[in-house]
Amino acid sequence: MSTLIRPFKWLLQSCWKLLNFTRLLVLNLLFLLLVLLLVIALNHEEQKPAIAGALVLNLSGQLVDQLSEEEASSQMLRSWLASDEPPQETLVADVIRALDAARTDSRITGVVLSLQDLQTSNLGKLVRIADALDQFRQSGKPVIATGSYFQQHQYLLAAHADRILLDPAGAVMVQGFGLYNLYYKSALEKFNVTPHVFRVGTYKSFVEPFTRDDMSPEAREANSRWLNQLWQYFVSDVAKARHLEADVVSPDKSQLLTRLAAAEGNAAQYALQQKLVDRLAVRAERIAEIVKFAGASDEEPGFRHVLFADYLQQLPDPYARHDKPQIAWIVASGSIQNGKQPAGSIGGDSLSDLLRQVANDDGIKALVLRIDSPGGSAFAAEQIRTELDAIKAKGKPVVVSMGSLAASGGYWMATAADRIIAEPTTLTGSIGVFGLFASIENALAYVGIHSDGVASTDFAGIDPSRPLPEHVQQVIQMNINNTYQRFITLVAASRKMSVAAVDKVAQGHVWTGSDAKALGLVDELGSVEDAMAAAARLAKLDDYDVVNVEAELPPAQKLMRQLLQRGAWMFGSDSERWLAQWLKFGSPALKQIQSLDDPQGQYLIAPITAP
Repeated sequence: MSTLIRPFKWLLQSCWKLLNFTRLLVLNLLFLLLVLLLVIALNHEEQKPAIAGALVLNLSGQLVDQLSEEEASSQMLRSWLASDEPPQETLVADVIRALDAARTDSRITGVVLSLQDLQTSNLGKLVRIADALDQFRQSGKPVIATGSYFQQHQYLLAAHADRILLDPAGAVMVQGFGLYNLYYKSALEKFNVTPHVFRVGTYKSFVEPFTRDDMSPEAREANSRWLNQLWQYFVSDVAKARHLEADVVSPDKSQLLTRLAAAEGNAAQYALQQKLVDRLAVRAERIAEIVKFAGASDEEPGFRHVLFADYLQQLPDPYARHDKPQIAWIVASGSIQNGKQPAGSIGGDSLSDLLRQVANDDGIKALVLRIDSPGGSAFAAEQIRTELDAIKAKGKPVVVSMGSLAASGGYWMATAADRIIAEPTTLTGSIGVFGLFASIENALAYVGIHSDGVASTDFAGIDPSRPLPEHVQQVIQMNINNTYQRFITLVAASRKMSVAAVDKVAQGHVWTGSDAKALGLVDELGSVEDAMAAAARLAKLDDYDVVNVEAELPPAQKLMRQLLQRGAWMFGSDSERWLAQWLKFGSPALKQIQSLDDPQGQYLIAPITAP
């Protein structure tokens, strides 16, 4: 583990120890609460809401391909408590399944998009839902998007509605994509921390924040390419859906200022004049328009409807097994780490266990692996790739379906596939390797602390309190070089390219799915459904079931974990709740730090987050 991140890990672990201590104080109360909840759950006969009128897609949180373990437990607990708290994550597959069912459901008269709780989500996931909305509209049933405010990601979905109704005090915010990082070189120098960076790949810029105070020209070039490609995709998609010119969706600063001045600075009027929306309407007027196709509700004022979550619960299990050959569906989402990891992260051991289930199940004839990952541990990625090879050795084809991000370690895993299918907006490639270590000998010397001693060899006594010897740096760099050569050799064998040709498109360069297809790094551009069809063809299956292979905790264990995680926060002091909120706010950065656990300190990570 890199010594550069140890202080952050210490802080994180200390915070969690404090929370665990608090949990112990209320453990007896939590057990009583658990018993009460179980009794309620066992004795309560849930009344499923009647389905009539509009399906309200009240999407919330982030769109994901796989729910994190914490969110899955939270949703179960909220369901038992009949809580109105919106979910923090929404499965893209669930949204598509609901729209597909509603298209032929005579009880559903249309769809209402309510997107105010939908957080920033990856473009690829939004496009999948937008395509499902287009399929729904082919049924002749209307789709209405309504809201007081549309952020950029929300507007992409709203653009695929028949009509967009905006509050007169609202706005449509379409700003563009940006990629900005914090850089620590000068700060590390002030604290006398010496970063030791080892990498192969001109464009492998994950480590740049520790060695520079700005983005390198190479990173700027590569990032600008994929960022502009994805933005053009966004603009063309919205323009086509709304029948607008591209400069209406994405005006330059002069056009925006002129047009906004014509609307007297009123953002809602600007949106209406530019035909970004169809009507400005207060809440009562929006409801009245929906009532026209959904019917009036008995509860005034309102319209007949069923909420997304309620509708979803009444749909049949999409992964039910019958007496048919099966195609396994596994989602590999999150950073790649060693050992067993919870859902929402990829564990070398935990994913390997699932892959062995596929290999040993005679009823499963093929595998579709959905990868949505920036990469991570080189060791864990190789462990998973080996298990994929074992599945193929049993005559079962493997198809990789790439999500929003399938780069670096994610691409390493994909090299084992018989076929790789990416979406046009997928970010992939980033074929490169890096290592990151730090020493603090200068910081210690500054306060008068020095390290000295004896060792029996040239490699003993390596410690962050001492300078990293030149010969050790050479050893590390040679290991990094070796891993890179293995990486491009794997890619060359998988893609039937020469090693030299792979090296030319590797070097840590991030590519969109469209570029990757042109460069030969993926086989075709397509959807999850296309990946399923490809797996069926390879396995020579005309009729099959899709089975979801995932690690499941028993419901009682999930609930206990959730109670132990949240119970102390419910009953804790104000300071404890503040600490919980602080950890929640800092979790993305802290989680990334925690994920750096490769035993050799070698990482295959793309230095970006898909917009």
